[in-house]
Amino acid sequence: MYTFTNVAALCGFLEQAYQAGPGETGRTAFVAVLKTTFEFEHNAALLYAETALGSNSENSAGIVQRNAERLTGKWRATGGSTLADLGYGGNALSSRLEECYFADDMTYSYRLERQTSIMSPYGSIVRPSSTSEDGMWVPPDRTGPQIEILLLRDGTNGRTVEVNWLDSDDLRPMQCRIDGTRFQRF
Repeated sequence: MYTFTNVAALCGFLEQAYQAGPGETGRTAFVAVLKTTFEFEHNAALLYAETALGSNSENSAGIVQRNAERLTGKWRATGGSTLADLGYGGNALSSRLEECYFADDMTYSYRLERQTSIMSPYGSIVRPSSTSEDGMWVPPDRTGPQIEILLLRDGTNGRTVEVNWLDSDDLRPMQCRIDGTRFQRF
């Protein structure tokens, strides 16, 4: 499976799909392009087209471009909490670092690093863990204070993620919520 070179290239294909016909007609044409030109599997192509061309209207490409430009970049969320007070001068702490990178070529990477620390007068234990995923991301052709983007992990398994702009109309917001977690642009 291939990716788009940038947001503008994706929007060019979306405009061609609208020219093929509004609504379902254009979406069907876009699915065919995704399958033949970019070697998408059928289900992934359907999910991609339904997100990027949900309404497939005259201004769909412009809306997708604006949503993409607002989200493109590196986002970071951090947090920590006390898990337990073990008494006798000991406690357990947990910290996390999440990073999302949404690239201009419509690929993304996500990394979550956690560290659990247990400390006592008798010693300490640190247990790190991390998870990561990569794939393609798709901005919708809908606007609003909240949008749902599609993540195609490994280009096949799709899931939606809610992005809340936190009442910001900025073209390049510095913070947002991604699936309920507050992220800062990094």
